[in-house]
Amino acid sequence: MKPLSFEIIGSILIIRDSANNRVLKEFAEEKMKKHPYIQTVLLQTAKIQGQKRTRELKFLLGNRNFETIHREHGNQYLLNPLDTFFSPRLSFERQRIASLVKENEIIINFFAGVGPFSIAIARKQPNCLIHSIELNEKSCNYMQKNIELNNCGDKIIAHCGDVFDIAPHEFLNSADRVLLPLPLESKRSLPLAFECLENGKGTIHWQITDHLSSKNIDLNIVKISIEEIFATEKISTEYSISEYRIIRWIAPHIAHIAIDIELGK
Repeated sequence: MKPLSFEIIGSILIIRDSANNRVLKEFAEEKMKKHPYIQTVLLQTAKIQGQKRTRELKFLLGNRNFETIHREHGNQYLLNPLDTFFSPRLSFERQRIASLVKENEIIINFFAGVGPFSIAIARKQPNCLIHSIELNEKSCNYMQKNIELNNCGDKIIAHCGDVFDIAPHEFLNSADRVLLPLPLESKRSLPLAFECLENGKGTIHWQITDHLSSKNIDLNIVKISIEEIFATEKISTEYSISEYRIIRWIAPHIAHIAIDIELGK
């Protein structure tokens, strides 16, 4: 049988490759037999798009209940993949960032989705405060439910709206750490994240996409990109890159990359 790219979110299997109906059905039936907890199979017909991060999904097999709970590292995330963004392939990155957070930090999550990064942090480091901002109204509603589901109501504050409207009015010069988990807005969000750091000092977790000819990231190219963005916005600051890694491959030679930037230290 032809191998197909897929992901499993809770009880939902999402096939990301195209194939004829027979191949798709055989693949879906095989996965449902192997993993009895899979109740629904969807086919991704268009990639994730826009700041709201939605994608086109077509029903293939199983039941038509598209709401599910995905469990990861003891955390639970209620969501509907037709309306919201969630990737199980970011599991390690969520835990990696959560392990870096120190006691009493104030954190801003610019593109919070249904809340997985914020909840992972709050559950690992309970003595912190996280402002989670999300534009997609349905994602924000799920995030509020997930905050309660994971008993994080005293550590996470949900903000529903556009971060580019909210942050300049509410969060300038206030945070120790800023998360930017949306490569689509990587260039526009980085200067605003810097302005949100208290006295220009702290950590920014910057996610980007880039074409790579090998599995090695050229840090010089990354630094040039950062410096060009800072120069355009007339930002003068010292910075260093403390960590960088490929999160996943989006397509051949196109990588989703995590960059940890330390500023003013």
